[in-house]
Amino acid sequence: MTIGELKKAKDVRPFRPFLIRMADGREIEVCHPDAVAWEDESRRIAVCILPGGAWEVIDVSLATSLTIPARASGNAESNGGE
Repeated sequence: MTIGELKKAKDVRPFRPFLIRMADGREIEVCHPDAVAWEDESRRIAVCILPGGAWEVIDVSLATSLTIPARASGNAESNGGE
């Protein structure tokens, strides 16, 4: 994976949470566009803020995939029990 691919996922509007899978098996969920950052596109290190406030520094070149889950079908508001 590259910083460019990470930037593309971060810049999707409306934002959709995504999952970064690392070569060592870890999965890092990015729940907000401000929860991932890097210095510039020529570097390969990113910082991810995890749910609960912890953070993790990752070597993006060791990421094996980035997945943006498909949107759920149907309207969530219509399932609110009338």
